[in-house]
Amino acid sequence: MSESGNGLYVYCVVPTTAACPVQDVPGVAPDAGVEKLIDGGLTALVSRVRFGEFGSDALKRNLENLPWLQRTAYAHDAVLARALGAEAVVPFRMCTIFADEARVREMLNAERDMLLDALARLARRAEWSIKMMIDSQRLEEALRRRSRLPAGTGISGADEAAPGHAFFERKKLAQRSREHARSVARTTAAQIDAHLREHSVASQALPPLRRELSGESGEMVLNAAYLVDRAAEQAFASEARELAARHDDLAIRLTITGPWAPYNFVSIPKEAT
Repeated sequence: MSESGNGLYVYCVVPTTAACPVQDVPGVAPDAGVEKLIDGGLTALVSRVRFGEFGSDALKRNLENLPWLQRTAYAHDAVLARALGAEAVVPFRMCTIFADEARVREMLNAERDMLLDALARLARRAEWSIKMMIDSQRLEEALRRRSRLPAGTGISGADEAAPGHAFFERKKLAQRSREHARSVARTTAAQIDAHLREHSVASQALPPLRRELSGESGEMVLNAAYLVDRAAEQAFASEARELAARHDDLAIRLTITGPWAPYNFVSIPKEAT
C-alpha cells in the first residue's frame, strides 16, 4: 500500500439486521469515527485511516511503539465491545486495512458464505478466557503439607552421618517433589478444562503465554478459550470462580475474563493486498 492517501480499517462484521449503534464510538484514528459499510446481509464496521499511519511501512514502525500499540488496541477493543451488543459478531484482527471501500465489498462478497455461516453459529454467544497459573514452590509446599508424610520417609540419621549420600538423597527428594507438583498441576488443569467444556458450546486450547506477554506472575499451565451462550455466561463465570476457590489451598490461580469477541472460533479474513 502507498504511504499516502486513506484506507479503511475493518473491526468486524455483524448482521445487517443487528441493532449496533456506533456513531458515538471513537475509532482507532482520533479524527475519524466508526462507520457502517453495508453489503447485502453483512455490515462491516470500519474507520477511515491514513496510510501515513496505517500503511504497511508505517505499521511496521508503529507496532514497535508501545504507546501507539496500546492506544490502538484499546480503541479496537472498544469497538468490538460495542459490537458484542449485536446478535453476533465476527471480529477481525487489529490493524486489518483495506485500500478502499471497493476492496472491502470484494472481501465481503468473496467470504459471504463463510461470514454468514459464522454469524449464524456465533449468534448469542461470546468467548471467555481461562488461564491457570501456578507458583511452583508454593505448590510443592502445599502438597507436602497435604501429604503429611510419616516420620522415616526423609533422610535417616545414618544418611546424615554420610554427608555425600545425604546430599544426593535431598536432591532426589527435591526432584520427586518437583515432578509430583508438575503432575498435580497438569492433572488439575485437565480436570478444570474438562469441567468447563461441559459448560460451554465449544473450546479451544491455546499455547501458554510467557510471563512477559501474559503480565501474570507464576507459570501458565492452562490457556483456553470457551464459546459460551450469552444466557449462560453468569453460570459459566460462577462455575469457574468455584473451581478457582476449590484449589486455592494449592496456590493454583485462575484468571477468568470475558465476554470477548469470539476470535478463536472463526476463520478471520485477512487484509487486502
